[in-house]
Amino acid sequence: MTDLPEPQPTVDDLSNLIPAVIPDDEADPELVTIGERYWALAGFAPDYGTPVWCEKTKDIDTAGWGHQIYVVAAAGVRAVVPGRKCPECGGLLSLASRTAFQQVCDGNDPACVECTESLLLAVRAVLDPARKAKREAAKAKAQAQQAVDEARARWQQVQQETVAKEYAAVFPSEHTTPPVAGVRDMICALALLRYAPSMSPIADISAWPDPLYPDSSKIGSLLGTLVRAGLLKIHSSSPVTAFVWGPETFEDALREAEGDLNAVTTPQLTSSFYPLTARYYAPYGTSPGKAAETLDAHLTSALDPTGMPAGHHDDLLAVAQELIAEEALRYFSNRLAEIHLPAVPENHSARLSEAAYKLAEHRTLGEIYSLVWRATRAAAEAAQKNPRAPRAHMSTHAINQFETHAQRAVADPDWEIKPFNEIQGHGPAAMTRALFYNVLDSSPIDTSLPQIADALPAPVPLATAEKRSVVSDDDQLTITIEWLNAYPNSWNPEDVPAALAVLKEKREETPEWHFEGKILARGAAQLHRLYERLAPTIGAREAALAVLGATAMLVHPVTLNGKSLTNGEWIFGKLSDLLLGIPEAESDDEDDA
Repeated sequence: MTDLPEPQPTVDDLSNLIPAVIPDDEADPELVTIGERYWALAGFAPDYGTPVWCEKTKDIDTAGWGHQIYVVAAAGVRAVVPGRKCPECGGLLSLASRTAFQQVCDGNDPACVECTESLLLAVRAVLDPARKAKREAAKAKAQAQQAVDEARARWQQVQQETVAKEYAAVFPSEHTTPPVAGVRDMICALALLRYAPSMSPIADISAWPDPLYPDSSKIGSLLGTLVRAGLLKIHSSSPVTAFVWGPETFEDALREAEGDLNAVTTPQLTSSFYPLTARYYAPYGTSPGKAAETLDAHLTSALDPTGMPAGHHDDLLAVAQELIAEEALRYFSNRLAEIHLPAVPENHSARLSEAAYKLAEHRTLGEIYSLVWRATRAAAEAAQKNPRAPRAHMSTHAINQFETHAQRAVADPDWEIKPFNEIQGHGPAAMTRALFYNVLDSSPIDTSLPQIADALPAPVPLATAEKRSVVSDDDQLTITIEWLNAYPNSWNPEDVPAALAVLKEKREETPEWHFEGKILARGAAQLHRLYERLAPTIGAREAALAVLGATAMLVHPVTLNGKSLTNGEWIFGKLSDLLLGIPEAESDDEDDA
């Protein structure tokens, strides 16, 4: 004879057991709410007859009252099963937990809350006044922190909106022609276009496997120069941390407001930014893609050696020497790290750079790599033989060896140095690749500076029409200053004060220099005084450019050879003709004054 299973209660039978939730009138309303949520019953599973609760216990926030949800619930309410008695005290059957209710459903009535001493002790701990005060303090602190977090979020939202508005990219662009820039800047821009992983936008430049420039510490200043030159613009997707704000951070703003969230100032965007964090795009075109193509084509044309004047050839050679030398210095630093020697001591870095730049004038990068390897190998061997010697001394020894090799390599052009090929894991920087592969069509490892110079075509005459095109006077002034700033080796800033000194004395040379001449001479004298005041502080070159810009402030009308213009325009014409090397007969402002 077998035992038959006991019949399971039906859903209708269980519905009579649904507990009544009775709040404690003296309990905190928050505890009552937690208790009501804890005992909220959705029904019973029809197949198993188990209770189904409205919320899982892990989803109910105890709001800091305690970690055991059933204890917190018991501190606020009582869940009483109708028609059932406590087997111990005979009173109403109040449930200690959801597990106790499952026991009731299974036909096993547990003890009530009042008969469960451990639960009552836990409830008293929840209601302890000291604990309540501590909880209230923690709650107030959390609310205060939430208010700070919300204020910070609003502050950062204003930052994002400001960046999006200030650096919004507009296509088609109002200006479709990239500005005049120096050879070095154009090579840097070309490297960004050709070697950036993505052009929409150009981002995370400091994370490139092969750097933009051999010396990573100089990449930021290069990017800043490109933005100031107008070749690239900052993209609106740049993080707000890419810019300098006033106040710099929300914490600074809150500190200035002495903790008063209502007095926190709105973030103000300054003109300064962090180049390595910002993102960039090419701004000249009808769309982002076309703008990149336009800039690439412009740079390729401008960097074509067949169309360069002599001054640009000199700039090209100077950049080539710089990149060869900086690649060598980069390899030197990497070699010291490979053989576990300290970095180059700061007081020896100038000596090392001088040796590298001298070598770059005469030898290929592959040959310089070989000399670097010899010098660092000698240092590694010396470190093994002298284990007690300071490691920094071994790095200095490597510099000494390299300097000696460099001196011989420069003095003895017949000294055969077995060159290295491109070093695995140490590829040329993007700017080096752009110059040698894209501009010079040669190998950066096997091509020396003399070979580059010999291969350059004959320079073209300075294109007068390009520099003196028919544009407005304001545009002509801007173009001239941009060109002079981009090609500092193509003009002599000392010519400016010398020419002004001559012009201001013209009024005393001849009787024909009457009223108009005195106006022009007076303007030249004012500009000459401006130069003398600025040059000692900012340098001759910057002072000369400032004087050229100041000609726009001289607006006294004069008439020379039947042509009406201002005294500033006439002086600017004379100075620009002199600095650009335009013969007197070619000047648009030619006169007999």
